[in-house]
Amino acid sequence: MPVKHKLNRISSFGDDLKEVGLKEKTIILKKRVENVQEHVAKTLILNANSRVIALRRLRTGDGMPLIYEESFLPVDMFKDILKMDLTGSMYKIISRQFNTVFARCEQTIRAVNLKGEVATCLTLPENSAGLFMESVTFNATNMPIEVLFSYYRGDKYILEIELGRYRIRENHINMFAGE
Repeated sequence: MPVKHKLNRISSFGDDLKEVGLKEKTIILKKRVENVQEHVAKTLILNANSRVIALRRLRTGDGMPLIYEESFLPVDMFKDILKMDLTGSMYKIISRQFNTVFARCEQTIRAVNLKGEVATCLTLPENSAGLFMESVTFNATNMPIEVLFSYYRGDKYILEIELGRYRIRENHINMFAGE
């Protein structure tokens, strides 16, 4: 049975697994401070020579690798996070330990062929189908506080999107004004 990640609210991997009755486990692959990549610097509104906390984690359900994650956080806001147990929900850790509200999140999703370390960690052959999601999470003051790159196994994950009501966009020029 595939795992569903619902895209109608900010949720954690653990929330997704509870829905289908799988046991969550997180393996920390790397956690360190490193130089920021250009894209991450722009997204987090940091200088190009800034450093970020980089976390690479493998998320599993009942022992099966499901998601490879790369999370980037501003050092000045979260430097003490490297001393913490990061095998659970990052959202819970950041919310509780850093008194931070996750107010909103922008996500971009695309199909990818999984390669290199990502494919290896997910125990898949090179070029296996996957989903890539970039998430930018904002706090209550609308400051971006996390950039998360998630690589999902295409054979085990479904992204479920809930949309609101359709609204007709009105043209601001009345086409019949001259009649």
